[in-house]
Amino acid sequence: MATQAWTDELIHAIQNKEKQLFVSDLAVVIKDIYPKALFHFLVLPWKDIDSVYDLSSEDGALLQHMYNLGLKAAGTSGLAADLFDYGYHMKPSKRRLHLHVVSKDYYSSFLTHRYHWNAFNTEFLIKHQYVVEKLRESESIHRPSSYYIMQLLETPLRCNQCSFRPRNFANLKQHLQQHMESALNGTDS
Repeated sequence: MATQAWTDELIHAIQNKEKQLFVSDLAVVIKDIYPKALFHFLVLPWKDIDSVYDLSSEDGALLQHMYNLGLKAAGTSGLAADLFDYGYHMKPSKRRLHLHVVSKDYYSSFLTHRYHWNAFNTEFLIKHQYVVEKLRESESIHRPSSYYIMQLLETPLRCNQCSFRPRNFANLKQHLQQHMESALNGTDS
């Protein structure tokens, strides 16, 4: 029996009814198996689309539907919708288009290195609204160069909640924990 390719995990995960949070005729919502924040959902279409670069202007209604499901998933957290990032990775690690719906706390034991951080806190995470607008304007999404993608992943670290610039990733993780503790205590950080 052949093992499934790691890159195809999402395609198999959406078929697993136990992993499905919300299901429609067009898309499904699952929790990210390696969440990079307290709340991290993935919205995947049933339609076989590998990434944002395979979208066309005809997919606008599908993207809106996926976004609406993402809002519904975010609503289960008890947090306001604007406390989430909604986007697609420039260079996804797994096949099947997926919209990340991730809380901006980025407080997670699975957030383990600077590339994880920069994958969500630079232009590497292509914002959902940008994708919708680009498809409307030019009918496709331009694939950036590998060089540009690496530049984004190697961007100097900075907090997404304040102006703090950490010395290293461990310093950023400590800082994010302080934000989390302040939020839980109802104080400003």
